[in-house]
Amino acid sequence: MQSYTFKVGAGLVVDGQRSQIVRMLGDGRVQLESESDGTLVMTNKEELLQQYAQKRVQFIGSNSSTMGCSTLRSTSRALHTFPQEIQNRAIRKKKYLDYVLGRGSFVSTMAVLEPMITDCARQLNDEHPPSVITVWRWYKEFIRHQRDYRAIIDRQDLKGGKGSRLHPDVQEILEDAIDTVYLTEERNFGSEVESKLRYCIDKKNEFRADQEKLVMPSKATLYRVLASLDKYDETHARFGKNIAQMKFRTSRLGVRPKRILERVEIDHTPLDLFVIDETTGLPQGRPTVTMAIDAKSKMPIGMHIGFAGASIEAVFACLRHALVPKTYIKEAYPEIEHDWPCHGRIETLVCDNGLEFHSAQLERVAYELGTQLQFCPKRQAYYKGSIERFLKTLNYQFARSLPGHSFAQWFHREDYDPLKHAVITFQQLMRYLHRWLIDIYAQKLHRGINSSPYRKWSEGVKETPPELLSDLSRLDITLGRTCERTLFHYGIEVHCLRYNDKALLALRRQHGATVKLEVRYYFDDISVIHVIDPITKEAIPVPALDQEYARGLSLEQHRLICRRAREINDDAIDLSALARAKTEIREIVKELSFSKSQRKRQHAAKIQGVGQNKKSSFLSKSVPDDAIATEPAPPPSAKTPVEALPSFGALSFPRPAKSSGAPL
Repeated sequence: MQSYTFKVGAGLVVDGQRSQIVRMLGDGRVQLESESDGTLVMTNKEELLQQYAQKRVQFIGSNSSTMGCSTLRSTSRALHTFPQEIQNRAIRKKKYLDYVLGRGSFVSTMAVLEPMITDCARQLNDEHPPSVITVWRWYKEFIRHQRDYRAIIDRQDLKGGKGSRLHPDVQEILEDAIDTVYLTEERNFGSEVESKLRYCIDKKNEFRADQEKLVMPSKATLYRVLASLDKYDETHARFGKNIAQMKFRTSRLGVRPKRILERVEIDHTPLDLFVIDETTGLPQGRPTVTMAIDAKSKMPIGMHIGFAGASIEAVFACLRHALVPKTYIKEAYPEIEHDWPCHGRIETLVCDNGLEFHSAQLERVAYELGTQLQFCPKRQAYYKGSIERFLKTLNYQFARSLPGHSFAQWFHREDYDPLKHAVITFQQLMRYLHRWLIDIYAQKLHRGINSSPYRKWSEGVKETPPELLSDLSRLDITLGRTCERTLFHYGIEVHCLRYNDKALLALRRQHGATVKLEVRYYFDDISVIHVIDPITKEAIPVPALDQEYARGLSLEQHRLICRRAREINDDAIDLSALARAKTEIREIVKELSFSKSQRKRQHAAKIQGVGQNKKSSFLSKSVPDDAIATEPAPPPSAKTPVEALPSFGALSFPRPAKSSGAPL
């Protein structure tokens, strides 16, 4: 590296301003002249040294020292940027020059220089020492570049011709072939470009003299040109703009929430695990997991698992689970050591662009809860990277450790058949998942926050306690689906069911014979609806007239029953037909559960409401009905005996009973 001193004529860059030292006084004062406008600035050497230590002053080469030397080699490149072989040769040259210059002034005569080269080679164990003329050339380059050792580095990169050596016409044809054949969405190979190039050159040579014919470039030349293309432009042309932006994006710090529940990310994913039916023992399919995670602490705050897929009902169930304290854990799962402390109002909910997230129902719920909805740009899932990374961890660390696990891609299964190895029931899945979330994931060190999610959440609670809703009973009403219905003398009709109560009579007398009212109905229970009073805006519960039919029935089951009733009665729906259809649906669901088709069994699980959060589930009370302390053993299977389930490290889960070997 070249060295400088503060002297008259030295060029400096001070805080980005190019200047030159024009005068140095005896008392240490230094006068600088600006190169831009000639302004004179008086400073001192101590201040310049201080600015130099703060990296505010840089030296620049003097024009007078390089005047008349237009062929000077560039010495701005550092040694470590060269290949190791060139670095070793440069260090070897420096050792010879240092040995010669250490003996006094440089004398280029052979009688003086050759013995010194021989002695230096003996010390370096160099079997092939340089000649006298070679060392003299090194020294001349060293002096010519103001004693900068970078001048003696072999600059192999500066050798050779510059630019293309192809004929201009061939160059034009080649560029056109690349644009029309290679840089297209068909993603043709280089061989197609070669064929197009050869065809065009042959066409050009038809009317050329022999001495003027164009020469076909070699394959190596063609592939060098393809390799030198701008990679972003190449990917943009061959794969599209979105792929190019994703592949060549740059990641920065991103959003950093300052408190818990300031930013919560939510998303769905199919769980890489096949769940079996408790009654039939046949695989029902892969359930869909809807999960919400706090971006500050990386702590999961709410979840929902079911077979209905990605839907607004799954989003509502996950939100309710996130808002309500999880007081059911200790009673439902006594083997879990820690608690799940997450609850409270969400400030910002980050979603993708699924239809369920863009629904008017979710916008209404977010408005009533005081939550802001934020949507990621299309096809840019990394804007909610916390939930995306967590869902991958859930599938790779939890689902893949259980028998019957699947893979992200079907061709990764190879000879492994997850349907034959599936032994986990839905209730067992809920138990194991709660244990993994609370006792493993939440307690492990998270590299993104350098702490465990549980500890990070606990620290955030001390700084900003979570906000609770004023009236939890209104939460269920808020999370209901909204529609508008007309109030008649027989009440309100929703989904072919009639609802009536004495309170509706008072509303009808006050507002008119056929008043339109806002109605809230619920996906998991059609036995009751809520009617919003037009004046007080209070929610009035209205039961279904036929409670014997509607009690405990989900909307999906009711729709299937109605469809079956229409087939029986030719679109004439009555209660008797509904009762008969309800009985037949039970038989249909039973047949689907025993079907050989896995898709039909999964549809049966959806009809049965597996994974739906009933009014009596843990989303409405502290202890879930299905989260019992003792888990039932899976049905016996001769094909797939129940193996020992994984222990998830140091935590052991209860193991189901051994199979008796009876066929399914």
